[in-house]
Amino acid sequence: METKPATTIIADISDSTPFYESMRDDQAQRLIQSEIDRLREVANSFGGVPVGQKGDDALCYFMDQDAAVKSALEMINKPHGTLLSVHAGVHHGPVVFAENGIFGETVNLTARLAAAANPGEACVSETVVSNLKPDVRQLLAPIGPLRLKGVSDPVKVYSLQVPTDGMSTVLHLPTFSDRNGSREGQNENFALVLYHDNHSWRCREGDEIKIGRSKDCDVVMPQPWVSRLHAVLSMKNGKLMLTDRSSSGTYVKVENAREIQLKREAVMLADNGLISLALPIQHADARPLEFEIVRR
Repeated sequence: METKPATTIIADISDSTPFYESMRDDQAQRLIQSEIDRLREVANSFGGVPVGQKGDDALCYFMDQDAAVKSALEMINKPHGTLLSVHAGVHHGPVVFAENGIFGETVNLTARLAAAANPGEACVSETVVSNLKPDVRQLLAPIGPLRLKGVSDPVKVYSLQVPTDGMSTVLHLPTFSDRNGSREGQNENFALVLYHDNHSWRCREGDEIKIGRSKDCDVVMPQPWVSRLHAVLSMKNGKLMLTDRSSSGTYVKVENAREIQLKREAVMLADNGLISLALPIQHADARPLEFEIVRR
């Protein structure tokens, strides 16, 4: 075995489970394997070396960090007509090279970065960004220090996304009803109700509410400091969770508690309160969303 520095990428298929649920297993597997083959071909085309596959992801390494970032950008760029999205992690450090693959903390941290990325995004560590050429570095936007699972110290992370006209973030729908209308019926089940601009959205067991600037979100917030997909509210097994998926963080304050900031983290909601995207709740430009827990 030999240890030497390299840049590693783990590119993973996003939300592959619904494909297995909506079609035959063999059809879903062919679709996913075709996408993994594409990821490996992209790595090859930029001078990378694919070294393995575990489940629905592809692992590869590069000796050129600029080429690695360009490759990651092409990997997350969803080809026209495909149903699958990809998220990725990119890190640079000492890698253990063995006959049957590559190993070590660099590979492990790359996997943690991939887990923190949104569909259509790569999370790139500071160890990569610090050595990039200026024209490649400008493709990335800072997220800031993130606490990654299994990593003792926060890791400074940057976001790599395919540029979309009019959708760059300035760093600084479930059926809705009229807020002034009757709330009768909202207490029929345990739920979270989200309010903003005289509209309301309800999150019950198995539901998910996406909040962000993209028109694909359930709650669309057009402010330029809001990320395309900024945060997600969900309920599973009776637990109401708020998960930040943004580049700038989400602030949340519940009754009788201090305001906290989430950065690619999740918190369980068990009371009424406020949510602000990117800006502290008391900031003059903040437009907080109000939420309440309703029970039978």
